[in-house]
Amino acid sequence: MLCHSSGWMSAAGVGVKSGGGAGDGRRRERVKPVIELYDRVPVKVRDPDPQSPTVAASLAETISSVVPGLRAEHVGSSAVPDLAGKGTIDLLLPTPADRIPEVAAALRAVGFQLQSFPRTFPETRPMLQGVVRYWERPYRVHVHIVPDASREVRELRGFRDALRSDGSLRRDYEELKRAIVARGLTDSTDFTEAKQDFIVGTLRRLGLR
Repeated sequence: MLCHSSGWMSAAGVGVKSGGGAGDGRRRERVKPVIELYDRVPVKVRDPDPQSPTVAASLAETISSVVPGLRAEHVGSSAVPDLAGKGTIDLLLPTPADRIPEVAAALRAVGFQLQSFPRTFPETRPMLQGVVRYWERPYRVHVHIVPDASREVRELRGFRDALRSDGSLRRDYEELKRAIVARGLTDSTDFTEAKQDFIVGTLRRLGLR
């Protein structure tokens, strides 16, 4: 069911429904998003979605409640205003290396799943996935559990921040993504690989690689 006070889809025993309004003396509880099964779909480049930061922030709060002491950050194209992309909510979760198995298991226990496509990421740097619905719209979610001492943490943050601050870089990146899809590379792995030269070149110019 949809909890209209929050926009999240909730389900019996999974979502936490809101209590009464502020005026009736009952505490109002936050509704937690339900993590649905993730399935692979062909890549499409979608217009920017202004709701993506809201979805990411709520998911980050949920993750912090599951793994206290850790904080997920919104990265990737959906974290950049005015940038078209796949529409996926990418979350970076910097994690002490010795806690990664424990953290991955805890997030799987609340509904996140191991990646369904060929295993791009090792167990020492897993990526979990899922789907949530906000105002009935499905959002595909990737949770990147990255060792907190890894260079990749700086790279993911730096690339996001560069896209946010540089309009020319944003335009070039969006044009590249549209061109990749136009070439017929709509498998998620092929699409990601086709962007790598652009991303690596940008990271080198930023001094992050």
